[in-house]
Amino acid sequence: MLQRLLDCFYPALCELCQKSLKNGRSLCTTCAEDLPKISEPFCQNCGETFDGNIEGHFQCNNCLGSTHDFHFARAALKGHTLPFHLVHSLKYRRHFYIARELARFLAETWKEDDRFRQLGANAILIPVPLHWRRQQTRHANQAFELAREMSKLTGLPFRNALKRARPTLTQTKLNRKQRLSNLHGAFQMKKRHLPHLRRANVILIDDVFTTGATAHECTRVLKHQGKASKVAILTLVRG
Repeated sequence: MLQRLLDCFYPALCELCQKSLKNGRSLCTTCAEDLPKISEPFCQNCGETFDGNIEGHFQCNNCLGSTHDFHFARAALKGHTLPFHLVHSLKYRRHFYIARELARFLAETWKEDDRFRQLGANAILIPVPLHWRRQQTRHANQAFELAREMSKLTGLPFRNALKRARPTLTQTKLNRKQRLSNLHGAFQMKKRHLPHLRRANVILIDDVFTTGATAHECTRVLKHQGKASKVAILTLVRG
């Protein structure tokens, strides 16, 4: 009833095509179905997509000969124009209401990939944190919003267990080596969450996975400080 009243006074529109919507939705069915979802084949380590014909599991060239602290990384959507538009709306235009809609893609990916099942029904969702100054500017942390909404959709426990200990340079124009250096020591565990992380399996939530530097550093902290057992990465978009 409340949702119908809100629809009357504040009509919902599709974030992409501006079509009128109901029931609290922020993407119409057509736009949601047209988003480029990631399906096999993709790298079993970092989730990099591949458009050729490959049978069975494979690793991309970037992962061959390299090691990751995280168990594996998956993304729901390909890094095309429309997914990045949605991320931009969530991060910079303060359209936080679309987080629930976007979390549906995360939940769908979590449900479809058997490797997430192997982590157990009580795997903990943890968002990548923002430094408090940046969060104050944006008014919210997009990863926090996605993780919280995914928790509601899946029933997985959610803990905001990481904090950004220091501000860092924007990662946009840095290569992987520079990103790793930029992020080293940038994250810490919140002490009150330490008892819940010991020997637990974690699903780290973020909006975009590009080089894996952020995922690597967060995983290092979760394992070394939090004593987590396994850490898998789930992001909305594969950059």
